[in-house]
Amino acid sequence: MSTYILTSMFPDGFDEETTRLLGRLIPRRGRFAFVASDFEHRHDTTDFYFGGVLTWFRDAGISFERSYVVDGRMTPSEAQAAAREADVVWLSGGDTLAQFGSLEEYGLVDVIRQHPGVIIGMSAGAINMAKTAVLYDPPYGVHTATVYAGIGCVDISADPHFEPDRIAATLLNASEERVIYGLCDNSIIVCHDGQTEYHSEVYRLSGGEVERIN
Repeated sequence: MSTYILTSMFPDGFDEETTRLLGRLIPRRGRFAFVASDFEHRHDTTDFYFGGVLTWFRDAGISFERSYVVDGRMTPSEAQAAAREADVVWLSGGDTLAQFGSLEEYGLVDVIRQHPGVIIGMSAGAINMAKTAVLYDPPYGVHTATVYAGIGCVDISADPHFEPDRIAATLLNASEERVIYGLCDNSIIVCHDGQTEYHSEVYRLSGGEVERIN
């Protein structure tokens, strides 16, 4: 049974609640696959964030026997095998649409959707995990609500880096059509075995209204 974890960002690494949660949700620690957002460029940046995420895990007492980056330095068949064989797949943050385009190009969408292990999406990765993804991303030039079919791991549309006192009208308008979950930094949504858990500060946007749900 797959375990899906949607996150925003951890500015200071994993806090105590996240450390306990991941320790419970990650029993198998053989292989860790870090799926980049930019497959073809900025490999040095990808490697930097890859190292940072591994440091978060090590500081939380979680170590993997083998860890690697999945990006354009692999062939599509190598990327598919690397993701398929991992116990934990981490979908990184960054350019959301560029990441999804690479996942499609490298044949990784079905691999990730069918993966039986732990899939963790941070920021862009969390957005792309949705069956129906809703993207509002000013840093990458997306200033309207872009709606598209995502990977399909979860039936939850997430908006990472959510700030409840600075909500874009675009997102409120988009919530008239579908429910969107606002993930503040250090917050987590877990979907496993038909159950959904909300940790730290998570908000539900629905019908143009905003409600904190935990």
